[in-house]
Amino acid sequence: MGNQPISSEEASIHLLENEKKALSANLKADTKDDPDLVSKAVGHVEELRKREKIGIIRCDYEYDTTRGDPGDPTSFLAESAILKVEGWTFEAVQRGMTPEGGYPASEFRLKKADGSVDEYWTKLFTCYPDKDGFISNRSNYVRVTKKVTGNKYIEGYFDEEDYVKGEVYRYEPEQMEKNMKFAIESLQRAGVCGISCDVGYSHAFHESVKQMTSLPVMLSSLQQLTLVAPLYDIRPETKNKVLVITVNSDTFDDDQLVPKGLPKDSIRIVGMQKTSFGGWVTGGRSFCRFQADAYDKASVEEGLESLYGEVKQQIESIESGGAAKVVCLVLECAEMPAYSNGLRRRFKLPVYDTMTAISFLQAGAGFGFSSSFMM
Repeated sequence: MGNQPISSEEASIHLLENEKKALSANLKADTKDDPDLVSKAVGHVEELRKREKIGIIRCDYEYDTTRGDPGDPTSFLAESAILKVEGWTFEAVQRGMTPEGGYPASEFRLKKADGSVDEYWTKLFTCYPDKDGFISNRSNYVRVTKKVTGNKYIEGYFDEEDYVKGEVYRYEPEQMEKNMKFAIESLQRAGVCGISCDVGYSHAFHESVKQMTSLPVMLSSLQQLTLVAPLYDIRPETKNKVLVITVNSDTFDDDQLVPKGLPKDSIRIVGMQKTSFGGWVTGGRSFCRFQADAYDKASVEEGLESLYGEVKQQIESIESGGAAKVVCLVLECAEMPAYSNGLRRRFKLPVYDTMTAISFLQAGAGFGFSSSFMM
């Protein structure tokens, strides 16, 4: 059927045919087709599926999400609760946590020293809690007229003159932690089964967030490395590699982002900063599905080709000697799951991303296809 013209509706029926047959057979085996037992089983399944509701924290950033991004509700079959953490900018996420477990500060520059409006930061500051938001929805930030100096966690983002002649607002580290706690408690009240995030660098905040809730927390796809890496033979003598695909390898902090205890020599960090995909993500572009429809230059169609080309080069360089193998890909960026199927098909390799991490959280709470309908 793969080469025959077919409608989307016909294709969806065809693709789910085996699942439908298996579901019917399993249900029949566990109920003997007794209408009362079938009805009871269906009710139990629906109850479990409601428990698959996932909680997503978003960094304080703004772009139009697309399917595959955990910040987009269409990425999930189950219900989701998606909440922006006030002040938790992507820049703050990149800075990570202090060695003592403290939060970083964050800042927004609305006007530069020359009096011109900073369109990037003004857009982000205005779009809270979403793109239709208002600055008035924000609270507990302060205007700063002098640049804070010190370590990377507290130092101001901008030039000294921007604070004196421009307009800069700041969330202090203590407030950032309070804002994170508020978001986590809000998701817990919403009845989610677990908590994840829309930015891969959030792994640095995992220890803090999991102490704020009794729910399972897997903020970043990178946390799967502790599960994935031991599945493969990546002893140093094999020279085999797990590839971690990130938007920018220059800003990827191994110490903060790679889980402790893993053989770092067997994990290759591959950055997309020189590709069109990397440029689009870094520039906060909104992705359409097709390039012909791209209103902000970026598309999933072209993004796949960009990712594929760079990863292909990396795999060929590792395997060129004939002995070493790339055993799997782990996609750090939360915007990358849209491309996972394409990479799996083209490379014939396992691909782990934010959505496989979220599926793991949901599997613990929801309906298991192979389990019994006798509940």
